[in-house]
Amino acid sequence: MASKLCLGSWWWCLLVVVCTVAPLGRVVVGQPAQAGSDGARNDERTDDLKPSFTVYDYLAVAFMLVISIGIGVFYGWFEKRGTASSDGCEAESSDDFLLGSGMSLFPVTLSLTTSFITAIELLGNPAEMFFNGTQFSLIVISMVLVVPVAVKVFYPIYYKLEVTSCYEYLGMRFDKRIRTFGAVLYILQMLFYTAVAVLAPAIALSEATGLNKYIAVVLIYFVCIFYSSQGGMKAVVIADTFQ
Repeated sequence: MASKLCLGSWWWCLLVVVCTVAPLGRVVVGQPAQAGSDGARNDERTDDLKPSFTVYDYLAVAFMLVISIGIGVFYGWFEKRGTASSDGCEAESSDDFLLGSGMSLFPVTLSLTTSFITAIELLGNPAEMFFNGTQFSLIVISMVLVVPVAVKVFYPIYYKLEVTSCYEYLGMRFDKRIRTFGAVLYILQMLFYTAVAVLAPAIALSEATGLNKYIAVVLIYFVCIFYSSQGGMKAVVIADTFQ
């Protein structure tokens, strides 16, 4: 869940850059080369118009990366958490990961929004509706029906039991084998999901701006994993709010 929360937020910022420089990219595409000296001059103009990141673009991306890492460092290394055990060591608890179940509504709402409106939706949904029609919008009906049921039926159970995930509930309700089986299936799903969620926007960003897609993928994975693992869920929520 934390990985989905943090992965979705980054592409809001990156896709803004794509939308800004996309018209410039369209100017370059499809220009036929002319023969002779005119063709050489045309190629030079094409090279000049080729989209690329400027120093200010790199500074903006670096600023987002550094602040997000700083959020993870703050909540992971300086935020007080856990309780002292009998031997004086800090005891493990579910709050060590959740870090703030009493957070206010506004940042949690922003974080949930970025987790469900990811780059897959921003890139895939318009394309789906463009090629196959607007019947895809009917998916909203199921979302409107499911959310109240989840809030009134499932959420109170998890909240009262103080579990950190549905897999912990599976272990309490059944046994450890069912919990492990469900967790393994989820890990496999997220391996495929995050690959698409990160690579697809990186390719679009690379085509529109000239930024190397492999650099974008490595940076996003490193930063997201760092502040999620160090700062817990609260760092994810605050980073989503900042982004």
